[in-house]
Amino acid sequence: MTTLGFVGTGTLAEAVIRGLQQTEARNHRFLLSPRSEEKSRALAAAYPNTTRAESNEAVVADSDIVLLGVLPKQIGLLGGLPFRADQLIVSFLAGVSVERVREQVAPATRIVRMIPLPCIEYGKGPILMTPADPTVEALFAPVGELVISEEESGLDTISIVSGLMSAHFEMQNSVVDWLRSRGISAAQSSAFVRSLYIGLGELALRDERRGGALHPEHYETKGGLNETARAYLGRVGWFEEMARVLDVVDAHRKTLAK
Repeated sequence: MTTLGFVGTGTLAEAVIRGLQQTEARNHRFLLSPRSEEKSRALAAAYPNTTRAESNEAVVADSDIVLLGVLPKQIGLLGGLPFRADQLIVSFLAGVSVERVREQVAPATRIVRMIPLPCIEYGKGPILMTPADPTVEALFAPVGELVISEEESGLDTISIVSGLMSAHFEMQNSVVDWLRSRGISAAQSSAFVRSLYIGLGELALRDERRGGALHPEHYETKGGLNETARAYLGRVGWFEEMARVLDVVDAHRKTLAK
């Protein structure tokens, strides 16, 4: 039995734990940091293979794989923990390089940087990681779509797109509000719009897995509703704005990294 130790049990770590518990990883032992107290206690109560440790030191000392979920600004807390050379380290620290983590977790040298998203709790969504590692891939493949970047710079670039999450939800909410303004109930509006976007994502992934490109025109009828909507958004420059907003997010990310 492998022991998975979580240093930091915030919202993202909780989603990872709950997702993994739905896979074969439930046969492993989960050892949790006492912070956050509310989440660590709830997780320990929910899963019989999960224990809340007394300290971060105890988590690291008794784990085979250590998963780091502290805030990036708290990276200095890792330096005094009893890491070992035989341990595998998985870092969730946003914007923190593998090399910077390596400095804090010596003598451990096998380090994977990973960017999971909250939907990992439901076994959905992309999971960015670098470098490739067979143990980590086997552990996380059941809970999402692994996207493995050969270069850390590639991971940083791809991760910029995750900055669209809240804007995506805002867009959904705008559509829901429009339906409600036309007399559709809140329950019906939300159910239709949320399910629509889930289904469209599945269609896009299916096309990609079949080896083909995603062609929007294949999902519209000449003179129909979809063609009308796409043509309007094209005329007002909406699609070009997507590239511009990603440039803005990238520039902001670089200021945070300084």
